[in-house]
Amino acid sequence: MDRAAERDAVRRVCVVVNPRAGFVPWKEPIVKTIRRFLSRNGFEWELRIIQGRGHGRELAAEAAAAGFDVVLAVGGDGTVNACASGLVNTSTCLAVVPTGSGNGMARGLGVPLTVRRALEVLCDGQIHRIDAGKVNDTYFFVTAGIGLDAEIGHEFVHRDLRGLLPYFAIGVKLFLRYEPQEVQLSFPDREITRKVLVVAAANMPQYGGSALIAPKARPDDGALDVCVVREVKLLPALYYLPRLFLGTIDTVPYVEIIRTTELVIHRPKPGPYHCDGEPFEGGTELRIRIIPSCLSVLAPRNSPLGRRAAGAGPVESSGEAQ
Repeated sequence: MDRAAERDAVRRVCVVVNPRAGFVPWKEPIVKTIRRFLSRNGFEWELRIIQGRGHGRELAAEAAAAGFDVVLAVGGDGTVNACASGLVNTSTCLAVVPTGSGNGMARGLGVPLTVRRALEVLCDGQIHRIDAGKVNDTYFFVTAGIGLDAEIGHEFVHRDLRGLLPYFAIGVKLFLRYEPQEVQLSFPDREITRKVLVVAAANMPQYGGSALIAPKARPDDGALDVCVVREVKLLPALYYLPRLFLGTIDTVPYVEIIRTTELVIHRPKPGPYHCDGEPFEGGTELRIRIIPSCLSVLAPRNSPLGRRAAGAGPVESSGEAQ
């Protein structure tokens, strides 16, 4: 599709705003900026406000059914996940204005982190189809998993905190008291048993905040990169922590990354898991799988999408169509 055709394909925009995402409790200045931009550039648009958990998915699905070309998700990864979940297997495109703390989806798509520059993608972006992951019946588009990161997400949300510093502080506190669990990981071609700190299935390279949990993960390759972090003491963890942000976590001795289309996690007791940082409660068995090429997204023309990462060869997909 050429640029003129892509511009014509994104005329009707439904703006979905989470007023609680990120550092600012209400997004009125951001909404004013969006309103001015859309009006000046000739878009037809309507505004929807998320009222609670799950409402973003409902609003996005309604927008797709109403024939909107684009749902513009304004918020953090939880907001983006909700909107994207409502657009799976539709022709309506997802665009992102990142206002959260980590913004893993925006970073994975190459979307600028400032409001004005993110909005420019509506005028000059490129439409791509990307994969989604699923944990049982819950979609994720960035990362999902169990272990310390799920525990952190659970406490972070229930304490109603925002920002990276509180997240890091909670992480240190929980690391010191967290009991790694022995889990069985069943892949299509093998089974392994590990005592783990984290098991993270990645559709995109990072959690957010430049923390690259699976540096070679791509959302358009029909595969998940599963990062298994085995039990580790505090001092080695602190020593190797910079590699999480340098994109070299795959060189850490207690880390394995396995590319797959599906995974079943068997754990000794029920507990939390997360999808794109949002906490959920799950049982002793979690089925994680890839859903190939199921979501249309609008990304900048210099996005990582479309550029094949070194070492990220094709994987025969066994993901489901829905």
